[in-house]
Parts: sequence; C-alpha cells; structure tokens
Amino acid sequence: MENLSELATIYPNFQLKDGPRHVPHYGLLLAGVAGLPSSVIKTAISITSRITEKLVVQNLKTTSISIDIIRKCQSFLEVKRMEVNCQQYHPIQMAYRLAQRLICLKYSSQDEDSVRHALQNLKESYIDGRL
Repeated sequence: MENLSELATIYPNFQLKDGPRHVPHYGLLLAGVAGLPSSVIKTAISITSRITEKLVVQNLKTTSISIDIIRKCQSFLEVKRMEVNCQQYHPIQMAYRLAQRLICLKYSSQDEDSVRHALQNLKESYIDGRL
C-alpha cells in the first residue's frame, strides 16, 4: 500500500487504485507513449480493429446458433409436456366423452334397438380406447 501512496504523489493528476484494471489494447497505448512511429501504431490499430470485428461477428453467429438451440429445446420440452398431459388426462377425457354420449343417448328420440346398438358401439369404443 505504501507504493501506491508514493505513486499517487508522483502522478497527482491520476486516480490510482489497488488491484488489476482492464485497459483495452494497453500495448497499443504503451507503444504510442514509448515513441514508436505513428505509421506502425496506425497499422497495429487497423489490424486490431479487423481482428475485433471478426471476433464480434463470430460471437454474434455463436449467439444466434445458441438462441436457435435454446428455442428448439424449448419447443421439444413443450411437445413433451403436451404428450405427458395428454397421457395423464386421457382417462378423464374418455370418461367425459362417454358421459356426453350417454346423456345424448338418454335424451335422443331413437327407438330402443337403435339405442341398444349405439350403447354396444359406445362400450366397444370405450374398451378399445377410441373415444
């Protein structure tokens, strides 16, 4: 901590803090201060910019692919959830459909033989799970 205090007295215009600090392209900044020719620094900055652009484009592509994968997984999970719900509630749906058809038959104006035949078909459909 004493070294930091000494540096603060040497560089009064700067706010010094203990610990690491991220400075983008610190080497380029240092090269400028060190007195390297400006043409070398401009070329280095140009190369760094192109590399940075490529990395940004690559990250965007990777992010886009990741988002597509997440959406596909969500769709898959939604389909699986629907399948589980369908299997879980299938007996209840069949009982509901059976009750509906029985009520319809009760209040229908069909003759006794037609009702008996419809009840037999309803029984077979229920046993086969086709309701």
